Amino acid sequence: MTRADERLQRLLIALPAMADEPKLTIEELAARVGSDAKTLRADFQSLDRDDTPPGFVEGIQLFVGSNTVSMRSSHFKRPMRLTRPEVAALELGLGILEQELPVDERHLVVNVRGRLRDIAVRPVDTVVDKRKTGVTAEATSGVAIEPARDHEWEAVVVLQRAIEHHHVVQLTYHRSSDTVATERRVRPYAMVRANANIYLVAYCERSDALRVFRLDRVRMAVETNDRFERPADFTVESVLQQGHVFVQDAPAVESLDVRYSPTVARWIAERERGELQADGSLLVRYPLADESWAVRHVLQYGPDAVILAPERVRQEMELVLQRILDELPA
Repeated sequence: MTRADERLQRLLIALPAMADEPKLTIEELAARVGSDAKTLRADFQSLDRDDTPPGFVEGIQLFVGSNTVSMRSSHFKRPMRLTRPEVAALELGLGILEQELPVDERHLVVNVRGRLRDIAVRPVDTVVDKRKTGVTAEATSGVAIEPARDHEWEAVVVLQRAIEHHHVVQLTYHRSSDTVATERRVRPYAMVRANANIYLVAYCERSDALRVFRLDRVRMAVETNDRFERPADFTVESVLQQGHVFVQDAPAVESLDVRYSPTVARWIAERERGELQADGSLLVRYPLADESWAVRHVLQYGPDAVILAPERVRQEMELVLQRILDELPA
């Protein structure tokens, strides 16, 4: 019987090889993988799904002939540049590695982290962003590039050092619901990645409670000499549930109610807890901590997901859809 981990290893070798050399035959590709053509065909066939629901994007298309195999995918052919979430994830991992190395070897990791800044992809302004700032596409000769946010990198370095040394941090933080940034003293416990963002898990002295801060909203982080002791019973899992961050910089006082149609309900039920309805649909209640995430999440399912509450998030969804319709040609 074929083991799933062995099959995954073969595919992880085969797919990039196909992207680099698209004219390889199945026998040649199997030799690269260290297998045979029959086994490799079975590996490719395991990727085929006829019941993929809406909201699940098919990222790779394979075409297998009698002695040929080809692939259509952008995942293995994009420019060798990293997106900001990818750089943030590598930055976090290298920071952990740096802490585990002897002091005289840490400069090697520091050099790599510096190189990451040079290869990161800078985000571009969208059409909606240009409308908000009053800049039209006709007024620009090209796509505007957002300046690099050096304070984010500086915050990562400061926070990682403070976590290692158990030092209190003076944080300047701009919540999505505030018009200006605010100051607060926090005791940083850990940094985690969830929902494509990096979060700081810390005890907020102002709130006198555990809070989670999104790193892209940190405007400044200053390490103090004040020491603290992290609670012995603290775990990162206490603020995460199935990859979602459910503790925020302010408590979630209401829930986001989403109803998934019977078409996608059984897939959603595999990873979310919800209430199965009589018609086969699924009702899921999420702690509402980020309204923009709520809109993005529901949009990916098209007509198979509906926001039931709160009403203002439904209205925000309508505004987003209206902006999309406005962009369509008449």
